[in-house]
Amino acid sequence: MASLYWYASGKDELMAIVADELLGRALDEADDLIAANESAPTMFADYPDLDTDPATSSVTVEALRDVRRLVLCLFVQMIEHRWLAGQLIKAGPDEPNSLTYWERIGQALQRTELDLTTQFHSSLAVVNYASGMGAEVSQGAIDREAMDDADAEFAEQIDRWASVDEEDFPFVHSVLGEFSKFDEKSEFIVGLHLVLSGIERLTWG
Repeated sequence: MASLYWYASGKDELMAIVADELLGRALDEADDLIAANESAPTMFADYPDLDTDPATSSVTVEALRDVRRLVLCLFVQMIEHRWLAGQLIKAGPDEPNSLTYWERIGQALQRTELDLTTQFHSSLAVVNYASGMGAEVSQGAIDREAMDDADAEFAEQIDRWASVDEEDFPFVHSVLGEFSKFDEKSEFIVGLHLVLSGIERLTWG
C-alpha cells in the first residue's frame, strides 16, 4: 500500500506493531537456540552462564536457563533497536507477542517448585527487569551518542564522585573501580542473574 497508515491509525499504533514484530523475532531466536541446544544468543556466548546452587532441582535449573535465554534474546533486540525498551514499557499487555512472551516466561516458572502466587510475582519481576533495565541501558547509549566526547564526560563524572568525602560515602569510593569492568551487556546480564538467583532461592522453600 502507498501509506503506512493503511495499517495503523497513527504513530502510537504503528510503533506498537513494530515493537510486537521485534518481540516475535526474540521469541523465534529463542526457539532457534533451543533447537540448536545453545544457552544464549551469540552476543552473549562468551558471558558466564547462570551459576546455580547444588540444592536447586535440575528441573528448576533448566527452567531458569530458559527464562534467561528468553530475556537475553529480547535484550539483543533492545540493543539493535534502542527505542524498543521504552516502547515496551508503554505497550498494552494484549499485543500478541507481548502476551506470548509473558506466557513463555510463566510456563518456564510453572516447571519450578514455586507456588502460583510466587510464579506470578516472579514473572512480573523478570518482565519488568527486562524492559526497565533495557530502557535504562538504551537511554544511556542514546545520551552517549549525543555527547561530543562521552568517554571524557564519564571520566569527569567518576572524578566528581571520587572527590566527595570518603568518610560520608565509603561505598561510593569502594566501587569506583568497578565501572571500568562493565559495558552495557555486562551490566544487564549481571542484574538478570541477580533476579534469577533470587527466584532460585525461593524454590528451595
